[in-house]
Amino acid sequence: MTTGTSSIPNPIPPSADLPDRLCTWCQVTMKKRLVGGKQFVHYTCPKCVFQHTTRLGQKPPSPAH
Repeated sequence: MTTGTSSIPNPIPPSADLPDRLCTWCQVTMKKRLVGGKQFVHYTCPKCVFQHTTRLGQKPPSPAH
């Protein structure tokens, strides 16, 4: 009998577990949100609107040409 729970762990961390980042320009803690199908963290500075995006996990392999 199965319990209905998946044995595969969820690799996507909740927003509170995402790493904080300081703005490159004004050193204020940036706001963060998941984007791109939850594959990237998008950071935005609330003070100067500087933006940065970081990939979560490993980069997928390049397609063969």
